[in-house]
Amino acid sequence: MNVSIDQVLPVNEIIEPVNRYLHNPIAATIVQIIKNTWITPNQVTYVSICVGLVSAYIFSLGTVQAFIFAGILLEVVLILDCVDGQLARAKECSSDLGRLLDGIAGYIIYLAVLTGVVIGFHQEYKTLVAFGLITILRGIAYDYCKLTMITMIQKGYDGSIKEILDTHSKISRNNSTLWKVYFYYLQLQSFVFGGRFIRLDKFLDNGNKNSKDSLLSPTERKKYQNKIRPLMVAWSWNGVDLPLFLLVLMSLFGVVESCLFPLVCFLFFQFILTMVYHRTQFQRFFNTKG
Repeated sequence: MNVSIDQVLPVNEIIEPVNRYLHNPIAATIVQIIKNTWITPNQVTYVSICVGLVSAYIFSLGTVQAFIFAGILLEVVLILDCVDGQLARAKECSSDLGRLLDGIAGYIIYLAVLTGVVIGFHQEYKTLVAFGLITILRGIAYDYCKLTMITMIQKGYDGSIKEILDTHSKISRNNSTLWKVYFYYLQLQSFVFGGRFIRLDKFLDNGNKNSKDSLLSPTERKKYQNKIRPLMVAWSWNGVDLPLFLLVLMSLFGVVESCLFPLVCFLFFQFILTMVYHRTQFQRFFNTKG
């Protein structure tokens, strides 16, 4: 017996709080205005990339006024990042390509903005590089945990494994560079959490295992959801949007120089503590499963 998405509690706990309580409500208002127009989710994504690149350029100017204006544009980008997904659901035109484009766009914007900040604030480039690396690592881990936990709750199996299998299948049908990049992104997630990294040309020999080997029963899914709810809340604070939103606030208040290093330390230790908590919670759940 399978449990449909409608038969489980909404998985809201792992949504980043800055999106759940700020960006998503604003995005919902925008979607209500544009959902019956010719505007498509992918067009919103392209606009967000353009705005993000403009924000990155303005950051690179390095003045107080530039940082304020760039911070406002970056906040617009964070809202648009919520708009495209909501618009896709409202228009019922969600697609794998759109989801992939949205994810890649986010990293393009993030790296561009970080480069712009490094250029404009070059005296703190070492701290900014550390900020960039820890934020990317947090984003990779957050995406992995979000996919794994939601599919485990709603479908009873590890969605990260199925995602790799599905992506490999898409590459077999369409030898696209975009899908290859996504495949190796998924492998990087697998390496961070499981120590496994399989090259594309070796995947069929070593990685093609059944994604439903550890299928949970409906009762086990409910138990899993209740037990890991605190862990989902912990991971919700480890996405990419929180550091970017804090960068927006620091830019608007002109405190980037004084707050950057403490922020990097906070993000690093928060991530480490969440990883430790993640491992202990999962060990407890699967040791007592059944």
